[in-house]
Amino acid sequence: MNFSALLRHFKEMKHYFIVVVLVFGFSLYMGWANSEQFSHFLEEQLKGLQPMIKTINAKDNPQVWLFIFIFLNNAIKSVLIVFCGILLGVLPLFMLIANGMILGYVLSLQTHESTLSIVLKGILPHGIIEIPVILLACAYGLKLGMLVWKMAIQLLVPAEKRSARTELARIFQLTKPLTVAIVVLLLIAAIIESTLTYWLVHL
Repeated sequence: MNFSALLRHFKEMKHYFIVVVLVFGFSLYMGWANSEQFSHFLEEQLKGLQPMIKTINAKDNPQVWLFIFIFLNNAIKSVLIVFCGILLGVLPLFMLIANGMILGYVLSLQTHESTLSIVLKGILPHGIIEIPVILLACAYGLKLGMLVWKMAIQLLVPAEKRSARTELARIFQLTKPLTVAIVVLLLIAAIIESTLTYWLVHL
């Protein structure tokens, strides 16, 4: 696995990184500013987690189970979202928008005084790693989706002018170190979330 090649490729991905940050930021704002309008959709997304959270809280060692759940949930979804990008980039875009809106919605439910506390205690410790990793996964998912679109369009041009297939193969080679990086970083984030964040929130 060539991690240096992946790091070099980040420079080529700068436009995708900008796009995912903008989409995530806009979605967060939409979830915040239009919480009533989107409340039904966002509450349904959050309700899906409630049974698992109740089960975890009932365990003898809730922090350990919380770590396992957080890590597996985030790692599996993030890795899948990279490869699901090949389906025209639809799923990475949906994940970006949904996660941004959910975060904005959750923050909108807090009072003005508690919002800063929630951000500092409940999001920042692990989110400083977790959110960029999710954005990274979405960026590469969108890249794969765009390459599929590009391949379809290039069917209309002479074979010698087609470059998308070669580029797609190159990206798939990079998904090996990318997957490892995503999993390792989300492992660190899950450790922080199930320990430091858990402790700060329950102070």
